[in-house]
Amino acid sequence: MSLVPVDVPKGYRREGPVVTVLGSDKNLDLTTAEPSPYMVHGGKIWRVLKTTLKVGVLVSVVGAYPAMMWSSHSINDSAVEEVSQETWASPAAGVAISLVVREVEGPGWTGDKPAIAPAQQLTGQPAWQVGLTNALSDYLQLAATGVDTTGEIDPDLAAASRLLRAKDDAEMTPRLVAATEALARYNGRVHADIAVDLDAGTDFAQSLRLFAGWANQSAADLSALIGHDQGWPASREDVHAFYTARARAHVVANLINAAMETHPELMGRASVRAQLRDTQRAWSIVASQSPLVVSNQNGDGALLPNHLAAMAWHLERAEASSLELAELVLGAQPDVTLAGVDDVVLTSSP
Repeated sequence: MSLVPVDVPKGYRREGPVVTVLGSDKNLDLTTAEPSPYMVHGGKIWRVLKTTLKVGVLVSVVGAYPAMMWSSHSINDSAVEEVSQETWASPAAGVAISLVVREVEGPGWTGDKPAIAPAQQLTGQPAWQVGLTNALSDYLQLAATGVDTTGEIDPDLAAASRLLRAKDDAEMTPRLVAATEALARYNGRVHADIAVDLDAGTDFAQSLRLFAGWANQSAADLSALIGHDQGWPASREDVHAFYTARARAHVVANLINAAMETHPELMGRASVRAQLRDTQRAWSIVASQSPLVVSNQNGDGALLPNHLAAMAWHLERAEASSLELAELVLGAQPDVTLAGVDDVVLTSSP
């Protein structure tokens, strides 16, 4: 009987023993056998590589999103360059346009990004953007009532103020682009001498009073949070208040620089010149407060200081300096032009 299975092809059907033992038929002793040292070393390397690969994949999956959040945090707090009447007919309008374009063309408006985007999880950058555009909105709203000699509200400045006001229920990028277009129209009208430039005459004192109001409000917001942190080292409310104050200060520092370019006569009086520089320096210090991590801890060390308390102190100095400069700009003129400024900013709706 053939020992070859029947399903083996015919060409391979051979008669003979199924197993052929070569050599001695004695039992082999493998107790003294050892693997090659090269195989042992190679096996260790392979296990290390596999473990490293697994850990790397795990770290990448867990750390990729936080890393993208970190890289999404982008705040441009450098001074606006080329703010002069050679570049802009209205340097203040040029500052406003430049600040808005930085956000639109740079990191983009955070609130317009998809919900899954890493930037949506940030706190400081959204607070910076909202604080910046709302500050510009307040400033332009006040300015819209003072640039027209007939007492009418300037339509372009009013439109820009309305469009710059941050809204949660509307896409902001188209609104910001439209606001820059309105400011560009106003700049063109100033160039054609059919509109008065911003911060002309005593209007600059009104703007300084508005800036002082921002400092007072930010200092109050920060003071309410100092020593009551709910997070470590700071809560989201702490970070929001801190970056809102920074954004307002950044707007003020650049607008004061624009006013110095627009009205060189302010530099003619020694007292005004010195106070103007002191005020700009005070606001620049507030705007430059940029810790790696905002802290609201009860300490004054380099590791975990209380950044909110330090910011509030600098804001108080900026407020006092702005009010003193406003008085110097007004000189001996009565304060009637400043009456009701808060009511105009808070109640009017351009």
